[in-house]
Amino acid sequence: MPNDFHTIAVVSKLFSNNFVHEILHGIEPHLFKGPYEVNYYPTTGRTDFENDILKTILLERRADAMISISVPMESDLLESYKNAGIPVVFIEETVEGGHTVKVDNVKGSYMAVEHLIKQGRKKIGIISGEFLDKRTNANVVERLIGYRKAMEDYELEFDQKMVKHVAYYEFDEGVQRTKEFMAEYKDLDAIFCAAGDLVAMGAIEAIQQAGLDVPKDVAVVGYDDINVSEFTKPALTTVKQPLEKLGSEAFELAVRCINGQVGKDESRLIILDPKFIIRQSA
Repeated sequence: MPNDFHTIAVVSKLFSNNFVHEILHGIEPHLFKGPYEVNYYPTTGRTDFENDILKTILLERRADAMISISVPMESDLLESYKNAGIPVVFIEETVEGGHTVKVDNVKGSYMAVEHLIKQGRKKIGIISGEFLDKRTNANVVERLIGYRKAMEDYELEFDQKMVKHVAYYEFDEGVQRTKEFMAEYKDLDAIFCAAGDLVAMGAIEAIQQAGLDVPKDVAVVGYDDINVSEFTKPALTTVKQPLEKLGSEAFELAVRCINGQVGKDESRLIILDPKFIIRQSA
């Protein structure tokens, strides 16, 4: 292998979901354009395992740069990466001093909830990602901010009990959290699945299992617009994130860092715009 061949580590909780697949579709075409290879590191979402992997990549110098997909990092560990000359580009997460490529989560969430309110929905639950101790998880925080701001702007009460969390952003979690919502709130008329489209598909499944109609009885909005969202029954209304562009921008930024075009002490922030996609579920 040539000496100027560079390795980029890509870290994610899982690589088996559509969200990550579409980000990778934005990364992989770049591998044919230069002396780069990518190594993939799944963390399974376990905080202890994530920290072990992140420290191993650093201590064993396994990469010239890292792209972290929705995996936050403690600030002192990021500082160690910077001191070692290994730039880190975060997709979705924001860590002080690091590079970030993200979509405007507040805007996307606000659009989703505003759409539901304008349809006359008043009891709107949200299924969100988890908060993680000692580490940022900016997308979770920002989507909750957008949800709360829309509710308050339209003079609807914000109720913390209408916020439920999931750990892995999976279909089964959407089913379970929606069943909990329906058991607790008989007047529930909408669910915003800020944790993603797979969770929204689980929500639809739970609502239909209960003999209710989507969207007549309970409307459902997802997040991401993964490539199967338009094929659900009913087709999923969702916030579209430009996932391939997220991957492409992150890779290009990592390469600029490797090549010295971005200084070690600089931090770059790239924010992309979401788009609201109206289909049949809301």
